[in-house]
Amino acid sequence: MSEINKTDDTLMRMTQANDIYIDYLITQNAQSTATGCAELLDNQVKHDSFTRMLQKGDYDAQFIWSSTKISIRQAGNDDGSLILDNSICHKPHSQVNDIINYHYDHAEGRTVKGVNLLTGMVKYDDVAFSVGFEVVKKDQIGVKENKKGKEQMYRYSRYTINELARSLVQQALYNHVKFKYILGDSWFASKENILFFHQQKCKFILGIPGNRLVALSRQDAKAGNYVRLDTLELKTGSTSKVYLKDIPFPVAVTHKVFKKGNVIQGELYLVTNDLTLTGECAYENYQKRWDIETYHRSLKQNASLTKSPCSTEKAQLNHVALSLIAYSRLEQLKIVNKNNHYAMKRKLLIAANQASYQMYLKMKHECEKFKSA
Repeated sequence: MSEINKTDDTLMRMTQANDIYIDYLITQNAQSTATGCAELLDNQVKHDSFTRMLQKGDYDAQFIWSSTKISIRQAGNDDGSLILDNSICHKPHSQVNDIINYHYDHAEGRTVKGVNLLTGMVKYDDVAFSVGFEVVKKDQIGVKENKKGKEQMYRYSRYTINELARSLVQQALYNHVKFKYILGDSWFASKENILFFHQQKCKFILGIPGNRLVALSRQDAKAGNYVRLDTLELKTGSTSKVYLKDIPFPVAVTHKVFKKGNVIQGELYLVTNDLTLTGECAYENYQKRWDIETYHRSLKQNASLTKSPCSTEKAQLNHVALSLIAYSRLEQLKIVNKNNHYAMKRKLLIAANQASYQMYLKMKHECEKFKSA
């Protein structure tokens, strides 16, 4: 066999293996292993094929885009939202490396060991697809003093979350993904992000902390007369045109107060470069951002994101990418079956339990025959 034919044969086998593995990530309910995937097919495809696919494949953001762009184009409309967010995929029992490391988890308020996954997700009506992802790699080594004044080595990433977020937006624009607003929490409301989004002619609605400095007019901004946003005493739902410090163009800010009875439970400040938006419209659009929390939860629970025991960085990264495609397949199934991910997963689990029960009855019957012999 010529070298070209060998290469084509290898690529075909890897394509078949990753396609089967993606389906396996949806249907299995325990650890996602190469052996488990082979057993699903009664070893018609050997586990070595899946191990080789995870170790040697190149499943990056561009691979995800090529796998989902048809569905995205079909669902796309001008009212879509490009949502940015990151989530820590806990891996407490895995060894530390460049991608499995210690990250601060805002959901838990502490540092945890795991994979820090940043996603750009586009949402159209009731469907959502990943249009790109980045894993924060702590691939740099530094030295700092600990609490006892002694020097110690530590890992850090050469790129910040916001630098990676801007690359995801740039990639979405390059791929001509349709969206009306970029949505993100206050973590993504950095000066650099706001300037970049605006320069790219992208409208955004972002959370913003109340301690950001604002000027009420261009003259105040030029004179350096800034005040904290939370001192403006904005009425809930109202908007105000302001100038953020170090931002040369005006933005609109709005304030939302959440109450239970007469007790304030929390508050939210939003900033947008769409000066035509009312406060209520800004908040209504920003609400779509919460869909990415559902996305993160479904990735972990229904697409086996955190269930891989892979030990090498290459295999771990490939597993993450294939889990994202598994999520997209669930979205495609959702459209056709008109069921959410959890309802479909439950159907699969019931079918698996029914098959298991029938196998058990067969084994029980054989046991009773043996006892009566």
